[in-house]
Amino acid sequence: MQTSTIIFVCNVALVMASITGLCLCSSVFDFIVVSKLYYTVPDHKILINPLMAFWIFPASALSLLLSFLSLIFLSAGPRVVKFAVDHQMILSFFHGFFLCVAAILSSYVSLLCAQNANDISGYAAFATPAQFQLASAWYYSRLRALMVFSIIQSLLNAIVISFLYLGISCKYRTFIEVSEKPTHPDLVERTTYFA
Repeated sequence: MQTSTIIFVCNVALVMASITGLCLCSSVFDFIVVSKLYYTVPDHKILINPLMAFWIFPASALSLLLSFLSLIFLSAGPRVVKFAVDHQMILSFFHGFFLCVAAILSSYVSLLCAQNANDISGYAAFATPAQFQLASAWYYSRLRALMVFSIIQSLLNAIVISFLYLGISCKYRTFIEVSEKPTHPDLVERTTYFA
């Protein structure tokens, strides 16, 4: 399998995992959590901090943006490819930097979700009234799923970083090789630096 194929598959998987992460984020941070109505009685301890959304949403959004732009770049016109070849170093730097940020942010989000799911797990197993136990089980399952998808996002971002910027190579071509005319004009293979 060529590197470009691996990166393409990772970007497609990142788009799907990021969209799932955004959906789960919207599911967890509903009206009840945002209004701080999900708490214990009688001490009124808030179980899910609404400010966690400011970590979870950007992590999935950044992964989605980077992977989606990488996929769109595959069908870019010659002007965009020429611009990318001319500014290869700066584009590569920012692409690599934001991929690292997305991987680290997704790892941190998975840790936050795991800690919060652990805090809620006791209430999901046994709590009174029954509605509170059902709500706790509902939030617990979504936080666990969000943790899993955050780990997937982090790993996929790390794989893309490894293949593009850490020297792992499988018959890979750079922008300069892409901009050269193919030996067979009938056969055009588009392999780019980003996707």
